[in-house]
Amino acid sequence: MESKELKIVKILPEDNHKLLEIGRKTFYDAFGPPHNTPENIHYYLSQKFTLEKITNEILHPESQFFFVMHHDQIIGYVKLNSGTAQTEVIKGNSIEIERIYVIKSYQGKGVGQYIFDEVMKIAEEKKAIFIWLGVWDQNTRAIKFYERNGFKTFDKHTFMLGSEKQTDVMMKLVL
Repeated sequence: MESKELKIVKILPEDNHKLLEIGRKTFYDAFGPPHNTPENIHYYLSQKFTLEKITNEILHPESQFFFVMHHDQIIGYVKLNSGTAQTEVIKGNSIEIERIYVIKSYQGKGVGQYIFDEVMKIAEEKKAIFIWLGVWDQNTRAIKFYERNGFKTFDKHTFMLGSEKQTDVMMKLVL
């Protein structure tokens, strides 16, 4: 897919229903069965992907959400955090990529690279010194994508998905 067919659009508070819909769908597709039990994935979605939570995240002054559009269709989204919005306390002017998701039918077509290239432009505008993220240690495809783009592992952290403790590899790219 050519990048000229794609565009990135800032998500506004009135887009909260659309964001909730694509957020729940892409998270389920990425981490639902067979990777995790239906009970754990449904519990996680019911706690973390609610209209109230999504709306509050959109309204946070140090978070930015963007839809990725192919013509008029939403095919993915990205959430960026800086300052106090970051999920870990990280020193220095950094940007966290907290979420980057593409619907299944568009995966493997260069959409993830397009999103990453757009994030790099935003990081440059904000004069960030590095970009960082956490990626599930079982998501080898994503880890390889980030490594191809220059990210290096610098730590790990655990999180709960329902009743299961899981590990994220923390990676960063110095700019």
